[in-house]
Amino acid sequence: MEKIYPSELSGPLSIELAIKHGKLMEGVFSVKQSGIDSKIFHSWKLEELLPTVPKGGWADLSFIDYLWLHTLETMRKFGCSKKLMKDVCNTLFIEAYKIDLRKITLNEYVTHLTNLSKKRPLTNDEVAYLNACEAELNDPIKMAVTNYDFNYFAQLVLKCFTNNNEVGLVIFEDGRFNTYELTSTLQKVSNPIDLSVPHLLIPITSIIKKFVVDEEKDQFLTTTGILNSQEYEVIKQIRNKNVNRLTVTCDYNNTINKIELEESGTINGNEAKRIIQQLGLKNYTGVKYDTRDGRTLSFTQTSKIFMDDK
Repeated sequence: MEKIYPSELSGPLSIELAIKHGKLMEGVFSVKQSGIDSKIFHSWKLEELLPTVPKGGWADLSFIDYLWLHTLETMRKFGCSKKLMKDVCNTLFIEAYKIDLRKITLNEYVTHLTNLSKKRPLTNDEVAYLNACEAELNDPIKMAVTNYDFNYFAQLVLKCFTNNNEVGLVIFEDGRFNTYELTSTLQKVSNPIDLSVPHLLIPITSIIKKFVVDEEKDQFLTTTGILNSQEYEVIKQIRNKNVNRLTVTCDYNNTINKIELEESGTINGNEAKRIIQQLGLKNYTGVKYDTRDGRTLSFTQTSKIFMDDK
């Protein structure tokens, strides 16, 4: 399974980013709130298809758990066998634990930042991140315990939020499967995916989009780290019909595009969904909006700053 290397990330390595991504692994959902039937959930748990969910009793689910549950649910609805679901689970989760992906990832971050420091001075955030990684690696108690947050599925989701690309799972009728990241073409860098044969495509990004626009999930948008307070404020104002002018600047493959809405009425449902999805997936570089109560607010999205050697 393809791993993410620090040099491939287009966002800065920082404690702030780590905390934000860490929120995606924090338990905030009940099984009922996940939208998955409790009987199905417990059968998957017994089948050991939910390795990040604590064994025994009731447990709060993280956003990563939520996405994995809905990936399994999609496979179930399309008639995928339990064996195939188990194979996918083993590849995305169990293999990562066997090779200690956490230790490998932390060491790669340390190596990347150390090499970077030889080319230019590290920023304060980078120094803090380097120190945090070294501290965890040097803590024998922490390293002796398996950290289930480090797995290939979580890495795939983080790549969606960090690189702003569609990610997901592709399954072929002979039981083969792979993850994918959709940029300008659908392919795995070192192993192109052949889509000329029958296949099932499960875009995890679509699950995220559906989650973000669901008003019943509003309470989780900030607690899961999907939205920051500024992004959530935009969504709140849109849903309260308190926005009469809105400009969202987007950067697609270094091409600047703008979504501009200015109406005498209110932003309609489809437009609101489109804006909310852009914010949720971080597919923007700047937002400016005027509210009906006379306020003008603006902010930028900076997670696409690449941590290079300049």
